[in-house]
Amino acid sequence: MGANFKFIHCSDLHLDTPFKRISSYDPALGERMIRSSFDALDNIIYKAISERVDFILFAGDIFDRKFSTPRSRYYFAEAVRRSGIRCYIAYGNHDHERKWEESIPFPPNAIVFPDHPVNIPYPDEENKTADVIGVSHSVKEESRDLTADISGSPAFSIAVVHCDLDTASEGKRYAPCRLGDLLEKDIDYWALGHVHTRNIVHTFPHVVYPGNTQGRSINETGEKGAYLVTVEDGKVAEMEFFVTGTILWSEIEVSITGKDLNSLMDEIASKTSSGSFVRLVITGQGPLDMMVRLERESFTEMVERRTGCVVADIEIRCAPDMDLNERRKVGDFISAVINESDAIFGMTRDELILTICGTKASLSVRDIFEGMSDEELKEMVSDARASLLERLTGGSG
Repeated sequence: MGANFKFIHCSDLHLDTPFKRISSYDPALGERMIRSSFDALDNIIYKAISERVDFILFAGDIFDRKFSTPRSRYYFAEAVRRSGIRCYIAYGNHDHERKWEESIPFPPNAIVFPDHPVNIPYPDEENKTADVIGVSHSVKEESRDLTADISGSPAFSIAVVHCDLDTASEGKRYAPCRLGDLLEKDIDYWALGHVHTRNIVHTFPHVVYPGNTQGRSINETGEKGAYLVTVEDGKVAEMEFFVTGTILWSEIEVSITGKDLNSLMDEIASKTSSGSFVRLVITGQGPLDMMVRLERESFTEMVERRTGCVVADIEIRCAPDMDLNERRKVGDFISAVINESDAIFGMTRDELILTICGTKASLSVRDIFEGMSDEELKEMVSDARASLLERLTGGSG
């Protein structure tokens, strides 16, 4: 008869991420975002207590090391103490330095893995129902395969590692390892961290990334959380994903084709929820192109007032209410503007920057344009063309 127990697997809390850019222009919003990482931790602890779990696994990057603060360490230590539940901790590439370790110690129910694999029986060797094996990063850019020296036992075996798995990599190659190797090590559950996208890579044995507990940018959309894992008769019987993030990042796409401002706002409102952070992707063709492109700030304000969401970014993919292909053929000044803009769109990045900074006055700001992405440069050209066509046609097309 196998063991029966429950545990929570979470990773990548990144406590106290500063969100400097947002905080610089909206301190209240910045503080709300900073607070969200702590709220996610509170939600983990609440779930652990309410579900009476046996232990919690923290698979690295609890802290955002570069911006580590005493408050983040103290807050985490107090949360662990408050839970009264055993917590296994493997450090990752962000928190390998372990700042404030001596001045703000963890409570006795926290077990921190060293930089080499160790096996900690649960609850103890005499009454063992599981073996928990873990290892922490010793440096930020960890090049070792931290899974290499890990092996399981006859008991239900769990490995806690912050690593980059070949089949689930997001491009940050710290502590690289291979799925094929993991499947040969008699581990029943690989509790992984580092990849911010939730992913059950394999089952029986389970190889799992829970993703981060709170999205930190528009590139981390969707619900974020952790897994509550139930083991019955020595096998994983259930995996419940539960949401811990309090700020939801999402991307929505709306078309301006055939719409006035009211109908466009209605569609945006139907796709957003109050308090969420969104990237708006505007597509289609019509008169609203000029407004969303040239009056972006006021349009953003209108959307936020109507929906209660925060517009983190707007991506303009729409076009004016004009058949550019036909207008190119007319042979007048407007045709010349369109054709010239086509030529600019076809330039390489270096050619475009050279064209923009071709005067003595513009040389002093060349670094600004060099710091822009290719997409931002092309969008700037698109906005300039739209603005000029608006002036030449009076918006009539």
